[in-house]
Amino acid sequence: MALSRRSIGLFGFLSLTSAQAWGPHSEITQAALDTLGTNDALVLRLGAETQRLTNYCWMGDFHRLVFEEQAELFYADDYLLFPGATPQWEHFGPWLKQTIRPCFRRALQALRTENAPNAARWVGALTHFVEDTGAPPHALALRGGIHTALECWVETNAIHVAGYRPQRLGETDDKALDGLVARLGRIDELARKRGQSLRLYAELGIRSKVKPGVLECALETSRVTADLLHTLGRLAASPTPTGAVLRGTVVSTAAPGVERFPAKVVLEGTGFSTLAGLDGRYQFRGLPAGEFRVTALRNGGGSASAAVRLSADQTNDCNLSLAPKSMNLFRNADFKLRWASTNAPDCWYQVKGSWESEVAPLRMGQRYRLAAHFQNDAAGTVTVRWTRRYDHPLPMFRLMPRLETTTLTPKNNVLLCTGSADKGVMQVVVKNSTSPEATLQSVVLEPVPDETERR
Repeated sequence: MALSRRSIGLFGFLSLTSAQAWGPHSEITQAALDTLGTNDALVLRLGAETQRLTNYCWMGDFHRLVFEEQAELFYADDYLLFPGATPQWEHFGPWLKQTIRPCFRRALQALRTENAPNAARWVGALTHFVEDTGAPPHALALRGGIHTALECWVETNAIHVAGYRPQRLGETDDKALDGLVARLGRIDELARKRGQSLRLYAELGIRSKVKPGVLECALETSRVTADLLHTLGRLAASPTPTGAVLRGTVVSTAAPGVERFPAKVVLEGTGFSTLAGLDGRYQFRGLPAGEFRVTALRNGGGSASAAVRLSADQTNDCNLSLAPKSMNLFRNADFKLRWASTNAPDCWYQVKGSWESEVAPLRMGQRYRLAAHFQNDAAGTVTVRWTRRYDHPLPMFRLMPRLETTTLTPKNNVLLCTGSADKGVMQVVVKNSTSPEATLQSVVLEPVPDETERR
């Protein structure tokens, strides 16, 4: 499957001017998949979702953005940020190396405990970081035009590793992870050497001198990716204790414009999370026995929690109902959920002395009411900003145009607006270095009928 350009083009507008993508991610992933065969353990585990890895391998470049895959829209960070990996590391040098270990374990966990669509997305996120390791500009931490040249000047139709037989990186989780890190160390060295030898030609614009070296790195990266996928499948298929099954339905009424966003379900105090289907159903398997708190949250539906006792080797049910009248398009708008990190509320990002919300898509022609509920003696200020929808296939390479902002205060804390071409995406910024709770009790963005606005 080719890269889904739609998944890149709808909502990307935040701080991605420095982001760079290994141009042939999809082709490298496809080359790796072509080596596996229909009876490979990963293919048997993921089924039809296997081919979608050629899209999910882009996940790592969508930090703080919305990703699209067929009928669903979801936040990429639901597969990038989790306990043990809360910072979004740069895709260069030492930061990239820090990403591999926690993402490997999380992808393997998903293969063992979540359904095929969720597992494929976790594997795709890991694949992105593995493939970036083999890109010359990532090895050299180069940005700008030289970055693009050293990974995109390549004949993508030549990225094939026919006849390669994937190697298992290790017989156990720990040994496989060590084996992966060792393999990545070797392709990082290759990418670094090729980048150094090709840099001058790239600066001079001599593509014919650059292409062979970039292709060599892409082919070796395809082999490492094949080894990774093969190893993940074998490890996930190894006999493990059955564990407890937790299943249920998240009942909610979606707000206009966010019907395609599913609910997220987390087990607080653990590393377990998943996205429900658009029908609200979710399931974990292989969970440890014990008492847990299950929390679900969804755009336009608020959140709900319940205590559950999981019995070993049994199926346990837990249904959750989100508030039927809650149409808040911001998740975790009261800052209470701190699953990914105890130091920050989920769905909020600390950026240079401010806290920024997730982006909220606005429907064309729909009226909205934003209310910021300030704390008494609130510290800091609250800014609302919009940008227009931008359908260029790769918006990550330049700023979205026509950024607009306005400021809310305790005395002027309500804002009314209509979704339009220029106001297609909204974000709230709390200018407070401590925590958003020091300024706000909550923030609510909800669609309203015209008659409500006129009152």
